Amino acid sequence: MTENNLRFAIKERSATEVTVEVTVDAQAVQDGILGVYRRYGREVQVPGFRKGHVPRTLLDSRFGKAMFAEEAQSDLEEKHLSEALTALSLRPVTPPQTKRVSFAEAEPFVFEATFSVLPDLELPEYRGIELSIPEAKPVTEEDVQAALEEIRRQYATLAPKEGDAVSAGDIVRVKEGKEEWDARAEAENAVTARLVGRKVGETVKVELDLPEGKTITTELTILGLKEVVLPELGDDLAKAAGHADRGSLETEVRKSLEKAHAKRRERVIKLGLVDRLLERVEIPLPTALVNQIAGEELERLKKNLSDPGSSVSFEDYLKRQEKTEDEMRSGYRELVTRRIRRELLLQKIAEKEGIAIDDEELERIATEEATEEGEDPLRFAARLKAEERWEDYRMEQANARVLGLLRDAAKITEERT
Repeated sequence: MTENNLRFAIKERSATEVTVEVTVDAQAVQDGILGVYRRYGREVQVPGFRKGHVPRTLLDSRFGKAMFAEEAQSDLEEKHLSEALTALSLRPVTPPQTKRVSFAEAEPFVFEATFSVLPDLELPEYRGIELSIPEAKPVTEEDVQAALEEIRRQYATLAPKEGDAVSAGDIVRVKEGKEEWDARAEAENAVTARLVGRKVGETVKVELDLPEGKTITTELTILGLKEVVLPELGDDLAKAAGHADRGSLETEVRKSLEKAHAKRRERVIKLGLVDRLLERVEIPLPTALVNQIAGEELERLKKNLSDPGSSVSFEDYLKRQEKTEDEMRSGYRELVTRRIRRELLLQKIAEKEGIAIDDEELERIATEEATEEGEDPLRFAARLKAEERWEDYRMEQANARVLGLLRDAAKITEERT
């Protein structure tokens, strides 16, 4: 394919990898090299010459001719590869790796670019999927009581504790140098675990090993103790939580749990339908893309666990999971692979069904969701946009419609347990 001063073609292609060959004509090469010299000529100061008028021979003697050729090639690759990809309707999902085939000032510049792409897929029949699921389990009294206990914890208060020994769960007033703060003594926390069993007035030496191999040493003096006091489960607590009495609180809690159970069940059904479809279609994925995303998610976990406020280190987390770092990475790759395949399948169905959400409709959906959650609609939408999640939100809403389509057309049976 030829376009102006550019020739390009797909040299090799598999389901997930593409190599494109790009040829830039000789005139464009000369113009590119000249552009680099002009850029340096405007920026470099040489005694006896005005900016922009430094001779090319002098620039060559100072920087070396090879440097200008190198920069010209990089400029030409950046400019013309994007043009070729647009013309060929290719969308790389990994950074293109370029290979220079030939380059000379008075000749065409030929280079190749290899990158990963997402595969095309043939949709199987997606209406009328048969799926068998366990019968729904009712909300139990234990579920209700556990939710009520959580409400009690939300309205808990602090009171001075009798005695001077620190127990797990106590709120401890500590001092480090001139700084004072409150901390909950937790056996799982690498710092506050050192306080358990000690007494008011004692100074505790704390050593904390950081992931980078460094060790922080400090001293915490215990100034005082408080304990968490849970309110009685009665009418007063119910009124504080916005209900008339304990009975109405329990009724609302049960309704809320039933709604949450139903929502989770629908989610399980819909994802089950997608997974049943995935069994009927091959969707190869670029290994480089899967490894990249899995690596990013693993590094995010490491960063979160390295925070001083984290109750466990990454090493302790691995021990609890009884896994090595390589096993964790492999697990992330499996999760990423399943997630991407689901997304590709849902997007393909959305395209076939003509499911798309424009800006006006997305604003309306966001307004309705924010209102239902008791949040200001403008602030809700602004937060999504500020966090660069607006397009993700659009995709989520489109996916929800596809899942609804699959659910409505499916044949669901319940297994008695």
